[in-house]
Amino acid sequence: MGRIMRNVIHIVIWLWLIVPFSGTAQPRKTNEIGYALDFQKISLERMQYAKSLGINYIELSGVSAVLGKDLSIKDSAISWTQKIDSLKDILDASGMKVWSIHMPFSKQMDLSILDEDTRQKVIEAHLQVVALFRPLKPQIVLFHPSYYLEKGEREHRVTQLIKSVKELYKGVRDHGAKMVVENMLGPQLTVGERERPLLRTVAECQEIFKHFPKQVGLAVDMCHIALPEKLLLAFGKRVKTLHVSNGNGQAEYHYLPCDSRGENNWVAIFKALDQIGYSGVFMHECKYADEQELVDCYQTLWNQYLNTL
Repeated sequence: MGRIMRNVIHIVIWLWLIVPFSGTAQPRKTNEIGYALDFQKISLERMQYAKSLGINYIELSGVSAVLGKDLSIKDSAISWTQKIDSLKDILDASGMKVWSIHMPFSKQMDLSILDEDTRQKVIEAHLQVVALFRPLKPQIVLFHPSYYLEKGEREHRVTQLIKSVKELYKGVRDHGAKMVVENMLGPQLTVGERERPLLRTVAECQEIFKHFPKQVGLAVDMCHIALPEKLLLAFGKRVKTLHVSNGNGQAEYHYLPCDSRGENNWVAIFKALDQIGYSGVFMHECKYADEQELVDCYQTLWNQYLNTL
C-alpha cells in the first residue's frame, strides 16, 4: 500500500472518530433533579431518602413563616437562627444542596407596591430573609414580580418593580447568590375586578426585563404559561432556573409533569432547554405522593425526548 493511500485512510479514520454522524443530534446530559420543599418539613430521614433516589437539590419554600404581620422577623431572631443552623447540619449530613429559595409573596410583600414607604419596608423584609437563610448557601434567590393589581395601575407598578429589582439585586449579589424573577400566570389580563400579576406573557417579560440589571435572570414556571418552550427560547441564557410542573397556563394546577391532565409538550420543552444550553437544576414545583415519582417521571420524559432524536 502506497504512502499516499495510507495517509488517506488515516485521515478518513480520524474524521470518523471526531466528527458526529450527519443527522445525529447530540443531546446535552441530563439535568440534576430537585424539588421544592417547605423548609420546616425538612428532616434528615427525608433528605437521605431523596438523596438515595438521585435527587441532589431542593428549593426552600414556606419561608414567609419567619415574618410577622409587620414584615419583621417574628418571634426571636435567635430561635430562627438556631433552626437554620439545625437545617444546615441536616443538609451537610445528607449531602443535599440548596439550589434556590422561594422568597415570600403576598399582597403585603409585593415588589411593585405603589406606596414608597411601604415598598422600602418590603425590600428590607426581603433582605432580612435572604440574610437569615444565607448559611444554607442558596445559589438562586427567586422573587415574584407582583401580586394581583387594581385596574389602571400596571404601568406605575412596572416602574416600582424595576426599582425594587435594582435594589434587591445588589443585596442578593452581596450574599453570594443569583437573583431571578419568575413569570406569572396570565391567560387573560383581568380576573374579576383585578388585573393579573406582572410578567404574565412572553412579550411583557421581554419588555420589563430590558430594565432589570442584565445579571438578573428569569425563572420559568411551566404551569404559569401555555407553551413554556416559547418563553425558554425567548430568554435563552437568561433562564437561570425552572419551576417544573404540568398544566395549561390557565390555573395553578402544578400537576406532576407526567400527569396527563396537563398539556405541556415535554419533547418541545426538552428541545428548547437543549437549544438554550440550560445546565441548571430541573426543579420540580408540583404535586407528588413520593419523591420516587419525580425521578421516575423525569426519566420517562427524558427517554421520550431521546427517542425523537
